[in-house]
Amino acid sequence: MKSKIGRNSLLIAISGFLLLEFGIYYDFLEGYIWRILATGFEAGTIGGLADWFAVSALFYEIPIPYVRKHTNIIVKNRSKLTEGIVDLVTTQWLSPEVLRERLTNIKISDGVLQALDSDGNRRKLLDFFSGVFIRLSAELDHPKLVVLVQKLLKDKLQSTDIARPLGIWLNEVMVKGKHHEFMAVALDQFALSVQEPDTRELILGKLKSALLSYANRDWVKKSAVWIGKKTGGIDPDLMIDRIMDLVLALLEEVKNDKNHPIRKKLEGYVLEFAANLENEDEKTLAYVEKLKRNWVLNEQTRGMILKLLSQLQVSIHEQFSKENTPIKQLIDRQLQRFLNELRADDQSKNQIDVWMRSTITQMVTKYHPELGAMVRSSLAKLDDEGIMLQIKNKVGNDLQYIRLNGAVVGGMVGILIALLRWLVN
Repeated sequence: MKSKIGRNSLLIAISGFLLLEFGIYYDFLEGYIWRILATGFEAGTIGGLADWFAVSALFYEIPIPYVRKHTNIIVKNRSKLTEGIVDLVTTQWLSPEVLRERLTNIKISDGVLQALDSDGNRRKLLDFFSGVFIRLSAELDHPKLVVLVQKLLKDKLQSTDIARPLGIWLNEVMVKGKHHEFMAVALDQFALSVQEPDTRELILGKLKSALLSYANRDWVKKSAVWIGKKTGGIDPDLMIDRIMDLVLALLEEVKNDKNHPIRKKLEGYVLEFAANLENEDEKTLAYVEKLKRNWVLNEQTRGMILKLLSQLQVSIHEQFSKENTPIKQLIDRQLQRFLNELRADDQSKNQIDVWMRSTITQMVTKYHPELGAMVRSSLAKLDDEGIMLQIKNKVGNDLQYIRLNGAVVGGMVGILIALLRWLVN
């Protein structure tokens, strides 16, 4: 609410002066005491008017000749006022030294921990990290990343000796009989591959090529093949079907019989291979190195890496774009556990405070000129009337007491002068 104390004090001074002068002039008031009081109110009126002019001259233009150019001080000296405010803020109130001193007494870690006690703030932090993970995962299927992973895998495999550990592991698996399940799965996969149309066409082509090669040896074999085809004794399609059936039956037999000779033979090959790996056989090691190199660099491996990265991308997006997913719940639990441990760890909190103070101080020192630019920019957005009204609204009521003081002090000085004059006379 706007204070009217300055206006009221001036009205009282003027009213008192006029009433006393009127009473003295018409002899209603006699005695030197009334003259002393009249002089006091006269001086109070002068002081009040002078301070009214001084206060008004800060904000408005007063149309008085010769004096007019010294009014409307705030608007006319706006640039000086702006730079003065900037200097006051940047070198006194918010100087780097003041900010550093203030930061020394602030427990930043306690404030952060207190803020994260709120479920809402923790949720905002989780949402922030979720957004980061989603943005990062958007590039997981980038072709360059696939090539990079392939190169890293190649370099890692080349620098890693897997031969001896692989040999020891294979030998242990075979000796303890842990390979039977793997063998069954491998045989099932092989059986599925045999039944593929491409496999049938491949074997059929090989069979026809073998028959043609056999027929081309001499005219007797050629005649026998021709007669066989004409009479139906040699039918490549029927032969392939029969061969496929025999192969599938054999695979099923090998799968179900752990003591099958072929299975034992395969196990013997694996044990021999494991022993060669464990004993660092030169040919076996060269084969493993070639296998590693070919496996990492081929297109199938690149496609497998791309598929894995694409699946990872989808999983990350699903886990972090929805609420209360398992990964978010896990992160929230781990975050709460970490915060609880940190509350009881004064040493870690002190380290965090030191680091944050150092970081903030460096940023304040580096970007401190921006503080002045912000103040300057904020003031520049106001027009002349706006900046005048803003200052007036902030200090206008306090300035009213200047007018009150002018009237009171002026009145007291006037009374003192009148008393001195009376004493002298």
